[in-house]
Amino acid sequence: MHHSMKIRETIRRLWLLPLLIFMLSIGAAAKCPTGDVTVKGTVAGLPSGVSGLELTATVETPKGNSSKSTPLSNGDFSVSVPFSTRSTSFMGGDRCHNTPTVVEVRIASPEKVYVQKRLQFKESFETYGSFLYRLKHELNLDVKADGK
Repeated sequence: MHHSMKIRETIRRLWLLPLLIFMLSIGAAAKCPTGDVTVKGTVAGLPSGVSGLELTATVETPKGNSSKSTPLSNGDFSVSVPFSTRSTSFMGGDRCHNTPTVVEVRIASPEKVYVQKRLQFKESFETYGSFLYRLKHELNLDVKADGK
């Protein structure tokens, strides 16, 4: 009787082991902060009568891309795109060194892309806090001049 209780207790503990491993892995993934890239600027030459016009900013990193869109109705825009700073080392530890390489800004309607501009991250952005980035200079886009 005593032996069967030990077996049940061992089985119960083994059942808890995967749960413990899962909870530890969640904690390991949450160590790195989320970065944020803010793109601000103006747009000139917006086509009249076009509905659904949006500006989309895509942050490209070695570990994947993040995008955020905002509707365009007047000439000013501001969009902040969060991205993961997490990158793992071959030793299994977390490193928080994942930074953007390119930010693509696109103005489009559902039917047509009007402007698509790729900004090299190191040349175009500056840091203003821990993992917080903004353009060094406001972005001025002209749909008629920059359009395809």
